[in-house]
Amino acid sequence: MQEIYEWLTNVYNFLGGIIMIILGYLLPIKDLIHFITLLFILDVVIGYWWARKRERAKFKTKIIWNKTMPRWLFSVIILGLLYYWDKVHHQDWVSSYYVGGYFLSGTIIASIVDNALKITGWGVFKGLKHIITSNVEKNTGEKIQEDDNNRSI
Repeated sequence: MQEIYEWLTNVYNFLGGIIMIILGYLLPIKDLIHFITLLFILDVVIGYWWARKRERAKFKTKIIWNKTMPRWLFSVIILGLLYYWDKVHHQDWVSSYYVGGYFLSGTIIASIVDNALKITGWGVFKGLKHIITSNVEKNTGEKIQEDDNNRSI
């Protein structure tokens, strides 16, 4: 019994060490990950507010776990891979993870502003939406398209 306890303790220590190595490696981009996380939280809150106002929808955690969390995890993985790419190739000209973070944060902010425009109808949000989408499209070369539910992708 003591051997099983020691083996399990060693496995947990090993897995904890692996997690700490990953977190320690991503420490230089933690501010970018925190910012993306904050934007995802704001997008969820504003999106829920819009759904509540439009459809009288109730809060569903299933939507968060099925849509928002995979998008957030994918975003963090992409930022981590871009950071790794920059470090492996020793390129200092333009930080790829900053470009990726700019694109991700721009699309999330565009979604937040789009939902705020739908909620309030305030013209300032329409102008902000146009400025943000045009800047993202100009600086990244990617167009922000609308999906079936008229929400930004």
